Amino acid sequence: MEPNETAALVHRAAAGDSRAWEALVMAYAGLVWSVARAHRLGTADAEDVAQTTWERFARSLDALKEPEHAGAWLATTARRESLRVLTARNRVTPTGDLTWTGASPAAEDEALDRDEQVRRADLAARVWQALDRLGDSCQRLLRVLMAEPPPSYAEAAAALDMPIGSLGPTRRRCLEKLRRLVEVSPAPGRAHD
Repeated sequence: MEPNETAALVHRAAAGDSRAWEALVMAYAGLVWSVARAHRLGTADAEDVAQTTWERFARSLDALKEPEHAGAWLATTARRESLRVLTARNRVTPTGDLTWTGASPAAEDEALDRDEQVRRADLAARVWQALDRLGDSCQRLLRVLMAEPPPSYAEAAAALDMPIGSLGPTRRRCLEKLRRLVEVSPAPGRAHD
């Protein structure tokens, strides 16, 4: 979403326009959710983070100094709330679901022949195994950048609390690590050679 469009929606939502509020939620719900899940929160905790983030946003609409950066504000708030939840619970819940990608493979798989289904399932399992072996910072970065709709670099930088200029090079390094891990991963159910 363009910054001037975001600012206009924030101003309209602050004035009580429910359609503007709905447009903001539609535009940024995926970002808020991906930030919570990037911190490896379980579904219930991620839902709590999202709800708290949106509540704070609603209360802050009138006070936003830079309404055109509402996405970055939401990402930062979701990150801080996620860290608060992790600290309060003193735990991390690993996730192994595909919901953060927004994927719906069921319809696609019907059209594929059995060999292709097996090949894709094998690759998906190897990618998940490799992702689990990546460091936390790479996992968080890749999960945030895979949000649907994709966040802007400013929003992703705010969500990850890192300089915007570091995102591209860091993403490239993380994807390269992931690719190498996938290449050396044995097929699920097979012993290491």
